[in-house]
Amino acid sequence: MGLFSTLREILYTLSRVTEDPLAVSFAPSFDTLRVEWKDVLLEEIDILEGIARADATADKVDVTIDAFATKTSRAVDDNSAGPTRKRLRQALFKGKPLSKFSRPVLGSQLDAMTDWGSTFAGSGISQIVDLVSEHEQLMIAGKQADDKRKAALKRNRDFRDIGRRKQFIDKLNAKRQEAAGVLAKLPFEHPHLASNYADGFFAREAPRDDEPTIDEVKETILTLEARLVEHRAQLERLEDEAEAERQAEAARLAQATQADELEAQAKALLEQAAELKKRAKK
Repeated sequence: MGLFSTLREILYTLSRVTEDPLAVSFAPSFDTLRVEWKDVLLEEIDILEGIARADATADKVDVTIDAFATKTSRAVDDNSAGPTRKRLRQALFKGKPLSKFSRPVLGSQLDAMTDWGSTFAGSGISQIVDLVSEHEQLMIAGKQADDKRKAALKRNRDFRDIGRRKQFIDKLNAKRQEAAGVLAKLPFEHPHLASNYADGFFAREAPRDDEPTIDEVKETILTLEARLVEHRAQLERLEDEAEAERQAEAARLAQATQADELEAQAKALLEQAAELKKRAKK
């Protein structure tokens, strides 16, 4: 239950017991819960602000790291070829297309990039070795941002699962159960009270005065249809992105294969030229 729903429960019961001489003794405890609710809400707002700030920092760093991944991909393609290029791309991108590799916001992408420094250093290609320093700085920034986000999320989980919010909800439930038990006994002591007397002190959803109208049903259908159109458009967009990603990866592999074939042809031509020169000297 959200905190604002609990506030309605508290205020409803507080109002009812305040107006009933037989139940007014419960007013102070529910009023205390009302005051405490505000403190819990302020803490939740502070936690949500922390999550928002952490997400903003993570997103900003992630953009920089994604740009570095693109820069690395280009450096590999521009400065290596054949088996060397394939080994480097496998070591760096773990067999994934760049777009898919860069999709996570830090997290698994950050973990996959942790060992890039050793791959850069061991490549033997100066343009790639030069990326080591920039990689180290980005990994430090990424780790700090990721840790900040994890800490903010953990604070929220603890707050809800074992912390102030959970303790407050437990206290509210206990007080409601206590009040319900005491109030349920009053009809036995005061025969003029209805048997369901205690039920009236706890909020419940107000019943509708009438059945839904034709216009209301039509409006609901239109809303659902609009949402369906929106979800279908989202599905189509995701499918188009997946197909574009597949085609881009296929094109990259085709280009790499063509480059390998051209290199092999060039090597064969050079060998033929060398053999012809050797024969010409005889």
